[in-house]
Amino acid sequence: MHPTAPTSERPIKDSPVPPCIAALLRVVRILLGYARDLEENIQHHAAHARFPALAAGFGTHDVRRILFHIQRGILRAMMLERFLSARAAQGIDIDPVRSSAPAEPAEIEALEIKLRSPTQPRRETRQKADPHDPLYFSMPTMKELESQVRRQPVGQTIAEICLDLGVTPSGCDGATWSEILQILMQFGADLEEFFDVCNRRRKIFQQECDKRPKSWISDWRDDPREAIRQILGYVLGEPQPNRLFADAG
Repeated sequence: MHPTAPTSERPIKDSPVPPCIAALLRVVRILLGYARDLEENIQHHAAHARFPALAAGFGTHDVRRILFHIQRGILRAMMLERFLSARAAQGIDIDPVRSSAPAEPAEIEALEIKLRSPTQPRRETRQKADPHDPLYFSMPTMKELESQVRRQPVGQTIAEICLDLGVTPSGCDGATWSEILQILMQFGADLEEFFDVCNRRRKIFQQECDKRPKSWISDWRDDPREAIRQILGYVLGEPQPNRLFADAG
């Protein structure tokens, strides 16, 4: 599917996988299997009457944009799996980290004053594109993805994979979401940013729904977990069914 994507480097046979890496690899592989299923079948799922329950996690109904995010999520997950497997093969575990608390506004202002020369005028900053806005998309190169995976906390990469795959608590098996959340908390994800993006996507998605009031027969907020089971046949963390499609309606 992705000829330029890296192949997984498995630990040497009979070599024990360090415990933290084993937990991380388990989650990454669950996400990767889910992503590949979405990539293969998302266009079919878009015909389902309850498709908005699945699309809401992406912040858009646009299947083309959803597919771009899924493909980027697959590449991120493959690169992370390769990185973790290489560490495991060397017997090097990854220790949990504690996310640093955000700086207070007064501390930020003091730092800006310290770094800015008294005679240097304040520059007007241009507003940057929001990389998590559903209307914005950028596909990094493989080299850029590898650099991101190596330099940022593992939990942050998993958070970005979840966002690329539209993963939300209501789209997961309860135990699986708890496992993902623990990893995000213990391995350096920016949880405030993660949930902020999820909430902004929900608002943007509702705005799309308001423009298309007669497109679907049900509200996407009405029991989304059960709706996703109707669409996919499972939610993230549950066994995937054999893909024998029934009537999309």
